Amino acid sequence: MFVANKNNQSVLAVDARRNSKYTCPGCGEAVILRHGQMRLSHFAHHAGSNCEVFSEGETKAHLEGKTQIFDWCRKNHLAVKLEAYLPELQQRPDILVNWHHHWTAIEFQCSPISLEKLSARTRGYYEHGYKVWWILGPTYLVRKLTLEKISKFAYFQKSLNLFLSFYNPQTEQFIVKHHLTQDLFGKIKWADHAFSPSKTTFNELFHQTQRWTCENHYNANREAFELQRRLLGRYTDPRLAKAQRYCYMHHLNLAGCPWFVHGEDFDFPTGIMIPIEVKVRFLIKLMEAKRSQLFSYRMLFSWFENSNSEYKLQFPNISRPKFDVEMNFQHFLDDLLSNGIMQIEHEHYQIKKLPYWYNDLNQKLHFLPA
Repeated sequence: MFVANKNNQSVLAVDARRNSKYTCPGCGEAVILRHGQMRLSHFAHHAGSNCEVFSEGETKAHLEGKTQIFDWCRKNHLAVKLEAYLPELQQRPDILVNWHHHWTAIEFQCSPISLEKLSARTRGYYEHGYKVWWILGPTYLVRKLTLEKISKFAYFQKSLNLFLSFYNPQTEQFIVKHHLTQDLFGKIKWADHAFSPSKTTFNELFHQTQRWTCENHYNANREAFELQRRLLGRYTDPRLAKAQRYCYMHHLNLAGCPWFVHGEDFDFPTGIMIPIEVKVRFLIKLMEAKRSQLFSYRMLFSWFENSNSEYKLQFPNISRPKFDVEMNFQHFLDDLLSNGIMQIEHEHYQIKKLPYWYNDLNQKLHFLPA
């Protein structure tokens, strides 16, 4: 650890002196100051200590990363504390910084952590008036960007949409993977923004008027052919096969789904179900309804939510309930309105025309929209 107490005052290891006595901010036990050419200056407990607050097993990447982020905050003239112990939580975030009149706990995460533990820590911070920002270390950068990783560590912000934050202490580079989306087949897409944190402030990164963009090379025709190829290929994606079986139960062919199904990617990953299955399940439910019926927004939202009835991802860093489902539903509802499938009548929704489902890809290609 980099901080210890002396006469009830916090002292950084780099400023400490060998002939002074220091105690652990968490357990109150005496600690040892260690200096070295190969390792950063730090404090350590005596052998046999039972302190549960301050871990002694931190990696070099973790130690370097949090000190560099701490220095970055100081250079940007932010009130900041390194390893500040929060007795009401019995936790010590790597960094505690006052940003926009709020104390924010920064957790520089290099080791694995369960969703349950992360959710509990995040909830504890919020319940005691702290915000929390999880920044991932280099071990997470070299790994595949999985749904589990997105679920645990992603945030949503207007200028960045869904995003993850990384920091590499070796290159001193901050990387933000922003505009995370999921395409029809479940593939995760994103855009990268890398910069040196010593030259960029928090405000520049999260400026509300700054709109970071993500190039979208969407092509409905190519996606329709890809859907056919995946359905007929030697190794069929089991998720697509499941969606196809559902279509067959209703005497439909997944490859002949309406063109507007090949619309925008989902803003939030869906979980076990891939977006194409969520969309077709909702459409089939809609096709079974009476055309004269008026639907409330809440009813349609409930149908869409139930269309993804299997395991859905949890986003502990997004406080608004069901925000992920709402974002995906709103964009799909906009597609239904713009394609003339639905219309608004007296603050309700009504089916204007049933979505046309083609027999196969060949028939579908004859009606390729301009």
